[in-house]
Amino acid sequence: MRFYFDTSDSLPIRDEVGRNFALASEAVMYAKYLAADLRCLEPDVRPRLSIRVIDEDREQIHEEAVFT
Repeated sequence: MRFYFDTSDSLPIRDEVGRNFALASEAVMYAKYLAADLRCLEPDVRPRLSIRVIDEDREQIHEEAVFT
Protein backbone atom coordinates (compact mmCIF):
# COMPACT_ATOMS: atom_id res chain seq x y z
CA MET A 1 0.00 0.00 0.00
CA ARG A 2 1.16 3.53 -0.68
CA PHE A 3 1.25 6.04 2.17
CA TYR A 4 1.92 9.77 2.09
CA PHE A 5 3.57 11.84 4.81
CA ASP A 6 2.34 15.42 4.93
CA THR A 7 3.75 17.96 7.34
CA SER A 8 1.33 20.23 9.10
CA ASP A 9 2.22 23.62 10.55
CA SER A 10 1.42 27.19 9.56
CA LEU A 11 2.04 26.14 5.93
CA PRO A 12 1.33 22.48 5.17
CA ILE A 13 3.67 20.54 2.89
CA ARG A 14 2.07 17.71 0.92
CA ASP A 15 3.94 14.55 0.04
CA GLU A 16 3.14 13.88 -3.63
CA VAL A 17 5.38 10.80 -4.02
CA GLY A 18 4.66 8.64 -0.96
CA ARG A 19 6.24 5.34 0.07
CA ASN A 20 5.10 1.73 -0.05
CA PHE A 21 4.59 -0.25 3.16
CA ALA A 22 2.91 -3.61 3.66
CA LEU A 23 1.10 -2.49 6.81
CA ALA A 24 -0.31 0.77 8.12
CA SER A 25 1.64 0.21 11.35
CA GLU A 26 4.89 0.36 9.36
CA ALA A 27 3.86 3.72 7.91
CA VAL A 28 3.07 5.02 11.41
CA MET A 29 6.50 3.88 12.63
CA TYR A 30 8.11 5.67 9.68
CA ALA A 31 6.24 8.86 10.67
CA LYS A 32 7.73 8.55 14.16
CA TYR A 33 11.23 8.37 12.62
CA LEU A 34 10.49 11.41 10.45
CA ALA A 35 9.31 13.35 13.51
CA ALA A 36 12.50 12.43 15.39
CA ASP A 37 14.61 13.63 12.45
CA LEU A 38 12.74 16.93 12.33
CA ARG A 39 13.26 17.42 16.07
CA CYS A 40 17.00 17.12 15.52
CA LEU A 41 17.04 19.49 12.56
CA GLU A 42 14.61 22.18 13.72
CA PRO A 43 16.32 24.80 15.92
CA ASP A 44 13.04 26.22 17.31
CA VAL A 45 10.26 24.34 19.08
CA ARG A 46 7.15 24.52 16.90
CA PRO A 47 4.23 23.06 18.89
CA ARG A 48 1.91 22.76 15.86
CA LEU A 49 4.40 20.91 13.67
CA SER A 50 3.30 17.34 12.96
CA ILE A 51 3.57 14.53 10.42
CA ARG A 52 0.27 13.24 9.06
CA VAL A 53 0.10 9.72 7.61
CA ILE A 54 -2.29 9.57 4.66
CA ASP A 55 -3.32 6.26 3.08
CA GLU A 56 -3.74 5.63 -0.64
CA ASP A 57 -7.43 6.61 -0.40
CA ARG A 58 -6.23 10.00 0.89
CA GLU A 59 -7.64 9.33 4.37
CA GLN A 60 -5.59 10.41 7.38
CA ILE A 61 -4.77 7.40 9.56
CA HIS A 62 -2.33 8.95 12.05
CA GLU A 63 -0.83 12.25 13.16
CA GLU A 64 2.55 12.33 14.88
CA ALA A 65 3.51 15.49 16.78
CA VAL A 66 7.12 16.53 16.23
CA PHE A 67 7.37 18.41 19.52
CA THR A 68 5.30 17.12 22.43
